[in-house]
Amino acid sequence: MRKVCLIALVVVLSITVGVFASGEQESASDQVTVGYTVQSMENDYFVSVVEGMKEEAKELGIKLVVADAGADAAKHVDQINNFIAQQVDAIIISPVDQVAPEGAVSDAVEAGIPVVSLNQEVDGSSAALLMEEYTYGYMGGQIAGEWLNKKEADGTVNKILNEDGELDVAIVRYDTISSLIDRGDGLKDGITETYTGDKKINFVVEQDGADSAAGQKIAETAFTAYPDICIFSCINDSGALGVFEAARAIGKNPSNLAITGLDGLPQALKYISQDTMFIGTVDSLPVQLGADGLNLALEVIEKGKIAEPKIASMKKVTTKNIDEYSDVIK
Repeated sequence: MRKVCLIALVVVLSITVGVFASGEQESASDQVTVGYTVQSMENDYFVSVVEGMKEEAKELGIKLVVADAGADAAKHVDQINNFIAQQVDAIIISPVDQVAPEGAVSDAVEAGIPVVSLNQEVDGSSAALLMEEYTYGYMGGQIAGEWLNKKEADGTVNKILNEDGELDVAIVRYDTISSLIDRGDGLKDGITETYTGDKKINFVVEQDGADSAAGQKIAETAFTAYPDICIFSCINDSGALGVFEAARAIGKNPSNLAITGLDGLPQALKYISQDTMFIGTVDSLPVQLGADGLNLALEVIEKGKIAEPKIASMKKVTTKNIDEYSDVIK
């Protein structure tokens, strides 16, 4: 009798273990997998976006696969095709070029894999979380225009004029991405429409540069050709940080140069807090954007296509409100 009970117990345990094992396998197979093909991890902004997305994925138990396109539009296509082959549940893309990946995005959607556009929209996407690019740039330009107004108010504007009595301004753009043309235009309009003085503004340099190395190179050349440049407004903080290094190397300071960026990167915030010539940025909340992009992908998986694009939040950051970022500045 004892032998029979032992055998029965073994059978029950075996069944129980099998149920748990089956449950674990089912849980693993049911885990949502999202692929993110990111524009470039050389750009600190996207490093922060990925950071936010990873933190949210960990919190929600999502498997996140990140692929770096390295600023190469063709790589986006390859990475999307790889995600299709892996049968991920959704794809997120921050495109280098908005047109090049359209075919791959269409293939993914046809395969039943929704695609979310993050930052800039690719036609055919299932949903989009976008920057309002012109406004984003305009807000950065406003910071520079306000700096000029202070110079007018305190009587020091004459110290930053060129030999013709005019204001030389440089813009670091990134027109390689079509939607960012609006951002660059916003930078210019933000400066000219905010400045209330009577001095002529000359945009003496307008060049493409999306990272620190490019910003530094542009600034080195620009300051050689136009030593009286008093404003450098940049398409992002990465480029602006490069400009900052070049300007610091030749002795520029807050009395004769203002540098503005966009993104709200920690190093940019640190320089703003130190009251340097890096006077302001526009915080696009990249960590939050990454988390929101992932949640949008989950929403599309559950509910299907979302026709109306969602707009990301952003705010100006200067010495006036830099104390709000004390936990970010190291």
